[in-house]
Amino acid sequence: MSLIEGIVGSVIAAGIVALIVAGYRRWFGQQIRIVEPREHDLLPPAETRNNVVCHPVRGTLKHLPKDHEIWLLVMDASKTKAWPQDFSPIEYNAEKGTWKGYVHVWGWNQVTVVAVIAPPTSQDFFNYYQKLGRDGKTNYEPIARIPPECKKYDIVQTRVPRPGA
Repeated sequence: MSLIEGIVGSVIAAGIVALIVAGYRRWFGQQIRIVEPREHDLLPPAETRNNVVCHPVRGTLKHLPKDHEIWLLVMDASKTKAWPQDFSPIEYNAEKGTWKGYVHVWGWNQVTVVAVIAPPTSQDFFNYYQKLGRDGKTNYEPIARIPPECKKYDIVQTRVPRPGA
């Protein structure tokens, strides 16, 4: 084997390794996780945020892609209807890879919380949904499902603490 063949082989191998590492970071670095509450645990105690009684939700995300946002949705127990939450923006700390948001639970006993990495099209849809609700044109009817372009999400089914408990 000549010196040039060895160099070319090394460059090709380094390129393949770089592609694998980049692919791993892109896929696994964008995995969003809800860490509080845990599956079937109680939601943390309620707080008042922007005049809304709500419960904090915390999670992890190593990398938020450019032009994407974290959104929280709550789903009814049947997981067939979802309400995007926007009364309090998600607080994302890129250095620590953590985020915190809030959900309103309408007095339910159980709720499913969904954290999604929303691309611009889904953000537009969620914002339009919220605008209609704020304008009083709807009764905040739920959306039918998580938008299909929200490919990265985490779901936790949780219990709602009784008021005063």
